[in-house]
Amino acid sequence: MVRLAFALAAVPLTACTGTSETTDRPVVGDTHEDTDTGTVTDSDTDTGPEIEAEPGFVIVRASTFTMGCTDGQSDCNADETEHSVTLTHDYVVSETEVTQGQFEAAMGYNPAVFIDCGADCPVENVSWYMSAAYANAMSEAAGLSPCYTCSGTGADVQCEASEDVYACDGYRFLTEAEWESAARCGADTVYAGSDTIGEVAWVGGNSGDTTHAVAGLAPNACGLYDMSGNVWEWTHDWYGPYDDGSATDPTGPASGTGRSVRGGGWDGGAPRARVSARTDFYPDGANYYFGFRLGRSVP
Repeated sequence: MVRLAFALAAVPLTACTGTSETTDRPVVGDTHEDTDTGTVTDSDTDTGPEIEAEPGFVIVRASTFTMGCTDGQSDCNADETEHSVTLTHDYVVSETEVTQGQFEAAMGYNPAVFIDCGADCPVENVSWYMSAAYANAMSEAAGLSPCYTCSGTGADVQCEASEDVYACDGYRFLTEAEWESAARCGADTVYAGSDTIGEVAWVGGNSGDTTHAVAGLAPNACGLYDMSGNVWEWTHDWYGPYDDGSATDPTGPASGTGRSVRGGGWDGGAPRARVSARTDFYPDGANYYFGFRLGRSVP
């Protein structure tokens, strides 16, 4: 099954951006920022309302894009079947992977193996369950609805996702489709933001066998850092084959043995950091390969 060997101030804050993808190959929308209100509008279509930017997050617009082994990808695996996906919900994505400092501030402990890397390095050694518990803590602190039902504490916590992931207004994992749309940000580059691995990703060839502080390399066009490399990122979906044909708001199989993780990490080769690459791991499994970032549906 396994294919692998709240302190927002800790994250650099930048203006949000958005995308509008309406062609067979996604294109970045012509967005502009209202500097007075801190909102972002899509000036290509003007179909979406102005959305208030959340500090530490960027906005990704509802879109149709091509997911999987597109022309810009290489070294694809059989589970990366190319297909069209339509996302009908706008959503926000954290600019960086959740850091050790953020996790410890919210949860009261730091599970990371690479503690010496520092508070601005991504938290790792977190299971899907531990990461979901953090998402709930963030939601509760913001007065939003928790997206997970959890029992237990610390490394012994177990969580289940809400029935309709898009309906929950709290913080949560991205679906695989949301993750890939955000990582691509309207481009068909091999990695998130570049065709050159060293510009955007810490992987086995340049990491020195350790994680690195978030946002240390270039972001993609949406202002998202480390979507390729540093640590693998948990997603909402159970791992499984993509549905045949096009899909609208996919959430993966109804059940499974492993949750999908995306983006590659400090330990692996460059092909694992491609925007279409996928693997999975048991949701109760925690090791120093895995971290996460949060998203949230826009009402």
